[in-house]
Amino acid sequence: MTPLSQAALLTNSRDEPSLSAELRAELGSADLVDLLCAFICWHGLRVLEEPLAELRLRGVPFRVLTTTYVGATERRAVDELVRRFGAEVRISYETHATRLHAKAWLFRRNSGYDTAFVGSSNLSRSALVDGLEWNVRLSGVATPDLIRKFAATFDTYWESNAFVPYDPDKHGDDLDDALAYAGNRRATTSTVVSLAGLEVRPLPHQEEILEALDAERGLHDRHHNLVVAATGTGKTVVAALDCRRLIHETYGRDLSLLFVAHRKEILEQSLRTYRETLADGSFGEVYVGGARPERWRQCWPASSRCRPTA
Repeated sequence: MTPLSQAALLTNSRDEPSLSAELRAELGSADLVDLLCAFICWHGLRVLEEPLAELRLRGVPFRVLTTTYVGATERRAVDELVRRFGAEVRISYETHATRLHAKAWLFRRNSGYDTAFVGSSNLSRSALVDGLEWNVRLSGVATPDLIRKFAATFDTYWESNAFVPYDPDKHGDDLDDALAYAGNRRATTSTVVSLAGLEVRPLPHQEEILEALDAERGLHDRHHNLVVAATGTGKTVVAALDCRRLIHETYGRDLSLLFVAHRKEILEQSLRTYRETLADGSFGEVYVGGARPERWRQCWPASSRCRPTA
């Protein structure tokens, strides 16, 4: 609705196009897109999903800078930007010093008719469609100095150590933790454990069990094994030590784990054993009562169908 050569002010009023409509139109003709946005939300991304999908089909580079400030960004939206829309995303995890609050789009075009939007709208549905938001539209023809400053400043942020490249497969858990911490949600969803700092070592009879497990896997290629031992002999410690070997020596990477018990107290006690053994205070998440896992990688759920055995 606004010629590419003109500057404008968009306020999402009834008698003018919404910011979402203008963004959808401008995405269709851009040859490079940069987005600087403090908060990225799933429903905001849904508003632009069609032009963003077309952007990827055309092979247009798409760079995104965002933050974990106050925990408002949604990991689902960030993952979708990378996986579905091919965006290159970098995130600032700093919540005290950086506090990026800018919201801005830059559309570069080979024709020279570059444009940008700078204002108050985060990537959320209300901000893009009908919220009381003000956004100034810059133009490479009408305001060339501002466009150049925008591009130079964005590139400076992009190369800064304050913004870290994001890969959902490698950094998803880190983003979950940062968002939970920034949003003050961590205390309600996980068990806080302070470690003693002592190395957990197997007793002689536990070492025999661990050697037997190694033999079953390595010599006989049997990976579904059952350990049977009397109460009080330290089966949980054996399981945790076995897990430590698999993670650090056999596979060299994090593994998925499910630990089921019939009582909350047993879950919490066993989780502490694992954390002490692996020297990792954040290992594992309980799924009982009001606690619900965030990562779903190492879970400690309670089940009434589970009964203790010898």
